[in-house]
Amino acid sequence: MLKYVSYLIGTPSKLVIFLHGYNGTIADHQYAIDWMCDKLQNTLLIIPQAPEISDKNPQKNQWFGMIQYDEQNKRSQPQTTVEEITNIYNLAANDMRRQAKLINNFISEMQKKYQFEDSQTYLIGFSQGAMLTIYTALSRDKKLAGAFSLSGLIAGEKMLRQDIKSSPLLYLFHGEDDMKVQYKTLPYSVKWLQNNHIIPEVNTYPNLAHKICEDEISKIAEIIDK
Repeated sequence: MLKYVSYLIGTPSKLVIFLHGYNGTIADHQYAIDWMCDKLQNTLLIIPQAPEISDKNPQKNQWFGMIQYDEQNKRSQPQTTVEEITNIYNLAANDMRRQAKLINNFISEMQKKYQFEDSQTYLIGFSQGAMLTIYTALSRDKKLAGAFSLSGLIAGEKMLRQDIKSSPLLYLFHGEDDMKVQYKTLPYSVKWLQNNHIIPEVNTYPNLAHKICEDEISKIAEIIDK
């Protein structure tokens, strides 16, 4: 089972699971975790640690490596087209499927351990964790209460199309100054989802680079607590 940390907020009536990003750790996201703890109500918040050692830094973690697919980091260069960026992430389709299964098993384990249903469970992810949030939520047998992608995109799209089993409420958040998971990929993700009969709610943030901002967490908490 994945290692994780948990936070008990009030008397929990819902389960919220947060997936951190590539080449990161739980500690790297503590600022956002603190916002979630402050803004969410009556929640069990769980943050699993990605299981692999990062291919960029042995002190960090990853859900899957990217150097093997993009050694020159073309996906973060402004001249790289949206089609080229998505093609790079499509190379990781098998990794997406494998880790989405792992995360779905983890969600089910947490639900059984803490007595929650899918209708009480929300998934949030940042960056690579956001891509996995989308893949995991859409490929899950039962519909989650909601899924939130922060600075992500549709990755492994051909395989994901085959794996879609449910259509939870899906929310896309993206900073307009993001050059790591480039903001210009957002329309592609929205169109892909719409073409697959999933209508996301989209929230964009000017002057926000590849990071989570407090306004995003406030919005997510408002949706979950509503």
